[in-house]
Amino acid sequence: MKRALLYLIPFAWLGPYLDWKEGSILGYALFLFGLGVLSYSLARRGKPKYIVIGNMASFVISYAIALSVGEGYFKPLTASQLVLGVSVLNLVVQIPIVMHAIQKQFENNKSAP
Repeated sequence: MKRALLYLIPFAWLGPYLDWKEGSILGYALFLFGLGVLSYSLARRGKPKYIVIGNMASFVISYAIALSVGEGYFKPLTASQLVLGVSVLNLVVQIPIVMHAIQKQFENNKSAP
């Protein structure tokens, strides 16, 4: 599914990077909103495995980039610690969104003749 390929964007890296370079929290908003919408749409289509695989791929890419940057990116955290924390925050936001989408899909399928 083409939409699932959007998970290859290192969202967990882009949020902190844009904050560091531009001083803007827009990257975090894009990260949370973008992944939320993407996860919701995939859950509504009945593709939860793409959500899991996609989140793992996005995290691995972001983490690899963070490791290449090294220490001192966001004091007192390292870049990799920040990516890990942002990724956990993403799951806290994404899980209710995905559960809601799955519930809606189940209700729609249940009411269909």
